[in-house]
Amino acid sequence: MAEDKAAAPLLAVEDLVKSYGKNQVLSGVTFSVEKESIVALAGSNGSGKSTLLRCLSGALQFQGTAKLVGRDLRTRPAIRRLLGYLPQQVTLPESVTAYEALLFFARLRGADVDELILPDGFLPDLNARVGTFSGGQRQRVAIAISLLGRPPLLLLDEPVANLDERGREEFWKTLTELRDSGTSALIASPSPGDLGAAPDRIITLADGEIESDESWAGDKSGD
Repeated sequence: MAEDKAAAPLLAVEDLVKSYGKNQVLSGVTFSVEKESIVALAGSNGSGKSTLLRCLSGALQFQGTAKLVGRDLRTRPAIRRLLGYLPQQVTLPESVTAYEALLFFARLRGADVDELILPDGFLPDLNARVGTFSGGQRQRVAIAISLLGRPPLLLLDEPVANLDERGREEFWKTLTELRDSGTSALIASPSPGDLGAAPDRIITLADGEIESDESWAGDKSGD
């Protein structure tokens, strides 16, 4: 029995359905995310990528089953504390400093801001107010918030949007280091070319259904 538990996926999704009235956005989506893995979620705009992440994060109700470490996300919402979620549209209070924003979310998660593992220089000036930041600087702060507490599963919706080339490289390097230390990630991206060599698999959605699920054949050449 212990071996079965060890082999179980970190996240198991089965027959997930999400509808808005008569409009079915996700139709019977079934997949899993293994421990210590990075899974990319690809597909054109409107394919259901963001909706799927919002369902798993608890922002939307859905039909079907989604289990994290064997516990149902629908019936045991407290398990969502093991998730780090980065939405596609990041909204942060304009009047607070970056540090105050990080501290607020760290307290909600019972985490320590000082334990963030991000490259030096990745974050903007933590004493500056969010309202003065560019889109890329806000994205960097939002990424840091999703990593607080080092949750075992990250749900990241277009995490490299608004980042420059160096920021993207630093992000992927950080994510692979997190994977190697036990973290898994499910990442939505409309542009597979932005994913670099980080993902282990790529799941492609089309019209709310899984079109393919295969090993990632992106750039594995390294630097």
